[in-house]
Amino acid sequence: MTAKPAVATAQLDIRPMTGALGAEILGVDVKALDDAAFADIHQAFLDYSVLVFRDQELTEQEFADFGRRFGKLEEEPFLPNKSETPGVYYFFGAPKNADKLSTQKLGWHMDHSYQKNPSLGAMLYALDVPAVGGDTLFASNYESYEALSPTMQAMLEDKIAIHDVLQYGLNSGHHSIGTTKAIEMLASMRKKFPQTEHPLVCKHPETGRKMLYINKAWTTAIKDLQPHESKALLDMLKEHSLQDVFQCRVRWHNKSLLLWDNRCVQHSPNSDYTEARRMLRLALHSDWVPGT
Repeated sequence: MTAKPAVATAQLDIRPMTGALGAEILGVDVKALDDAAFADIHQAFLDYSVLVFRDQELTEQEFADFGRRFGKLEEEPFLPNKSETPGVYYFFGAPKNADKLSTQKLGWHMDHSYQKNPSLGAMLYALDVPAVGGDTLFASNYESYEALSPTMQAMLEDKIAIHDVLQYGLNSGHHSIGTTKAIEMLASMRKKFPQTEHPLVCKHPETGRKMLYINKAWTTAIKDLQPHESKALLDMLKEHSLQDVFQCRVRWHNKSLLLWDNRCVQHSPNSDYTEARRMLRLALHSDWVPGT
């Protein structure tokens, strides 16, 4: 791992957040970028995987317009709060009881890896966030792959992982089999979201950089291994992939805009807050199939 220095281009002031990933980009208005400035931002997106822009004054439409410069916006299968702007969702986080910390404990994951085409990336824009808490953490799948021994890298090269949104739902307590209605709901979800297979090691479609393609939430098994072998190897890789040295932490302020490359990072929202947390969210579509 080589720490990236701060960079000043003709258009941008880029401040790396850690040696692993992440950067803040200062002094830009994302709704007023010329093509050259956007090209620099897109390159920074590929270089740092996570970008933060502070003090952005954005309407829902301007937020969506910036997203569309990276690609088509996706429909979100599990977010109910659509805004009036296509592709943009209200993203709420709040405790059920104001005297307790938030109960929305999503944990580490990458978005939509249970589908053939996982999201290219995602954006969040802070409308009203707690004064303290609610940080978002990211971990680099590039760095976790490169930190493996050459022997382990070679062993994983041809391994195929199973990604399953239902199993995560059951393990996390978000879903249950406690009632007939709950079982029928799971059956409906299974029909819509069958298990998906992705290589455990693949190359990023734009950078060509190899990564450990693992998702703590939805990677549930390794194909063709005995169950106990699969569990042991996955448990090790999941723990390995989330070491502090592979991470960065984004602290939220109102009017902050966050963009991340979902193809090569896992993320986790901290649930250590008691105030309401209100954001705009969008997801970016990709036609990429991991391993191709």
